[in-house]
Amino acid sequence: MTDVNDLVEQQIDAAKRRRQAQQQRRAALDTARQHGLTARHRAKLARINTVEQHGARLALAALRRDSMGVAVLLEALDPATSRQAAAIALGALAELGLSGRPGNVVKARDALARMEASGPDPAA
Repeated sequence: MTDVNDLVEQQIDAAKRRRQAQQQRRAALDTARQHGLTARHRAKLARINTVEQHGARLALAALRRDSMGVAVLLEALDPATSRQAAAIALGALAELGLSGRPGNVVKARDALARMEASGPDPAA
């Protein structure tokens, strides 16, 4: 009878070890997944920040009526980034146009110029 009990106990111990090994593998995968998610989020925020900066530069060049500057800025970017930056710039300019008052346009142009002069966000 002890042989059967020993076999059952060995099987239970083996099942516990398999369960613990699986839990450790899952914990390791979860840690790696979390690091990957953090890295992807950081990269995405950096891309968004870059596109927004390009959009601000485009809007500023457009406000200055610098068509050559707009063309140079757009040509310097890859097609996907240039479309995103142009969409941001057009959105900002449309918002300015809808706000109506000429003083708002001047204030916005000055704010964009200050932002451009300050350079990239150090936190990015």
